[in-house]
Amino acid sequence: MKQTFYLLLTLCMPLIAQSPDYYQTTLQLTGAELEDALHDIIKNHNEFSYSSAKQILKDSDQDPNNTNNVMLVYKGISIPKSSFASNSESDYWNREHVWAKSHGNFTNYSDLGAYSDAHNLKPCDASVNSSRGYKDFDNGGTQHEEATGCNYTSNTWEPRDESKGDVARIIFYMHTRYSGDTGEPNLNAVDFTSTFPNAQMGKLSTLLEWNEQDPVDAFERRRNDVIYGWQNNRNPFVDYPQLANRIWNNAPSHAIQFENISLGNTAPNEDDVQTINAEITTNISSPVTSATLTWGTSWYELNNVVSMNSLDDIWAANIPAQAAGANIKYKIVAQAGSYENTFYGNYKVMLNPFDGTITSIQNIQGTTEDSPFQGQTVSTTGIVTASFGNDFYIQNGAGIRSGIYVYSAAVFPALGDSVIVTGEVSEYNSLTEFAFPDDVFILTSNNPIPEPIAINTGDLANEDYEGVLVKVTNLTVTYATFNFDDYGAWKVNDGTGECIIHNTEEGFEYPAVVAEQIGSVTGVCNFNFGEWKIDLRTQDDVETGADTNGPIITSVDPLNQTTIIVLFSETVSILTAEDISNYSVSNGATVINAARHPFQSNKVTLTVENMFTGANTLTISNVEDMLGNPIITSDYNFNYLAISSEEISKIKMYPNPNSGAFNIDGLELNEFVEIKNSLGQTIKSYRVVDKILKIDLNLESGLYLIKTEQKLLRFIVSN
Repeated sequence: MKQTFYLLLTLCMPLIAQSPDYYQTTLQLTGAELEDALHDIIKNHNEFSYSSAKQILKDSDQDPNNTNNVMLVYKGISIPKSSFASNSESDYWNREHVWAKSHGNFTNYSDLGAYSDAHNLKPCDASVNSSRGYKDFDNGGTQHEEATGCNYTSNTWEPRDESKGDVARIIFYMHTRYSGDTGEPNLNAVDFTSTFPNAQMGKLSTLLEWNEQDPVDAFERRRNDVIYGWQNNRNPFVDYPQLANRIWNNAPSHAIQFENISLGNTAPNEDDVQTINAEITTNISSPVTSATLTWGTSWYELNNVVSMNSLDDIWAANIPAQAAGANIKYKIVAQAGSYENTFYGNYKVMLNPFDGTITSIQNIQGTTEDSPFQGQTVSTTGIVTASFGNDFYIQNGAGIRSGIYVYSAAVFPALGDSVIVTGEVSEYNSLTEFAFPDDVFILTSNNPIPEPIAINTGDLANEDYEGVLVKVTNLTVTYATFNFDDYGAWKVNDGTGECIIHNTEEGFEYPAVVAEQIGSVTGVCNFNFGEWKIDLRTQDDVETGADTNGPIITSVDPLNQTTIIVLFSETVSILTAEDISNYSVSNGATVINAARHPFQSNKVTLTVENMFTGANTLTISNVEDMLGNPIITSDYNFNYLAISSEEISKIKMYPNPNSGAFNIDGLELNEFVEIKNSLGQTIKSYRVVDKILKIDLNLESGLYLIKTEQKLLRFIVSN
């Protein structure tokens, strides 16, 4: 059935318009009062998962000269959005927490909030991200070997000149946004370094200097707009960098004030001339002598300049009618005597009404595997049931064949948006979809999402469910290795057969464990790479059953003859984890102490005596998780490799101590080498391809280990 629709479109995300009075309550404030007022404005933002934040960054930090790329914060280069370091590839990009997440231990609160706040995240070369680590910010140090515009010391990091202001304004935002509200950290920018692991970042005086040295540019303003479209909060220090001095340097409020900015038409269409009105006053003897309106369709192209006319303190100018859907950026520069102040704003031109024919999703899906409309351009409507950035699913009703996939649209709709999609219907590897649609109109938001169809796991492979929300219940996890080739896939079974659950990078990633009992999984039925699967969207898609499983040993690593590091699959209770009677080591070794790590609560350090050189077995029993579920008595085999005098004589490591740059001579070709810290964490891995292995790492002072397939060496870094 086809229907003719005439609908007025009122909303288009994510680049929503900023209200002209967004900062109205802050005009005359300074110091702590200003900080508190800004906090009230930007708190309670829309929160997205850490996985979703990756999709936000692909848009917010997009290379203005290549829409397929993102810009890296410290290296300042452009690389493909697709080159994400899913498996720690050193030259790919990942998400840098500018305010290091360990400075406040964000994950103690949740995976949302401060941990996934896109204002605090920047695309960063993976190895450079590792080098920066949790260092504070300050000037000075050694030039970084890869990010050559950056310098570092053992506890500080200096970004390249072009990103200094960006970094400073992000730190100011985090300090202001997170002030210890319920369930949130209390972050503080301070005027010193070496702040780890406190909820502090420094050095404030340096950051204030960087804020002045590196002014806000078009890239940063566009980034702020994009994130605002998703999170519905802004970074005030990007909009008005002078706010930092009013908070921390006791600077007075500006001599020129924009008391009220208003738009002649809050919802203009393509035929409307827009009037910008500005009430501009001063707190000095000189009045405002001129005001100039500059505008364009991009922060990169503010090329149109208009002198504003005044009547008393009200200044006004017109922007000509613009194309439907245009996002207009503008700034007002006012002058009074020797003073100048600037206001920034934007507004959207409404899309044209849709006047066309709607074909139902059910008719597009048809009754066979391929759509009867394949190759034809049609329009359909539905509710967004899953959103992975600008890739999403829509559904019309709650029955079979009611859902369809939309790939690479020009907008980023949210769950619950009602949309009209126009484009060519195609079959991509047997999945019916709209690829690169001509238009996506967002009609309304926050609509009820269709109820999922309850199915058995063994019945998922059915064309009727393609693109439709489904739900499976009473599940046991049967597969969850998360190898590189799994692409986030794990499997469950309700007794009728296995089905695949897919962790989506832009949606939700659940850390499933084999044999885990799960109450239900909800998601969209997808077909790709020849497999039917359920794509996860949000953390609410997985309802865990009652946790009756105890912890599992995930690794055992002997650091030396007296120290063993044990990692469990989950947090373990300190009482049972530190009971030495729960541990035994073969070959006559004795456990004399057990200590749970103060922050990484799934890690236990065992102190032992008389450890055997060679193969050993660690047996653990009675260690419990935080719900009192005990571990199933488990044996874990490991090797402790001591170094003989003969082996040492073959290997030359120089210099030792060193600053993190050294050479190793005497290793065997093709040996696999790991550099570990004193906690047993692998920092870097190498394959020996030359006679001399050259190491050059940014390491803090301390003891480190080199583990090969047959040997364990120790070296000291002294910076």
